[in-house]
Amino acid sequence: MNNQPMIPETMEQIRQRMAELEQAGQPIAEDDLIYQTIQDLLQAYLDNAEEGHYDSVKPVDAKNLDFVSITGRKLGEYQSHSDSLVNDFKTNDFKMLLDLEAAANRIAGNR
Repeated sequence: MNNQPMIPETMEQIRQRMAELEQAGQPIAEDDLIYQTIQDLLQAYLDNAEEGHYDSVKPVDAKNLDFVSITGRKLGEYQSHSDSLVNDFKTNDFKMLLDLEAAANRIAGNR
């Protein structure tokens, strides 16, 4: 059984996860948790689309994440639709989930 906590998918789940981390003595800033969550979600969607962990999601900056092959070659990127990935999530978490999944499927489909 997997002991990893589920990846938050909504702002409500982000706030719940922040409270859990605070209670465990591991406080984290909301924007930092959201940024990490976006990376984790995109990686999970990519792993699912590729039926295993072959390629990786790497942070670039506040607006971009790269898809990188197991050999280190850049395969593509995911770009924010606003001034930052964090604000995209805060504005419409559900739309971002759909966008992340679509991006992962495009990368997997090009392999």
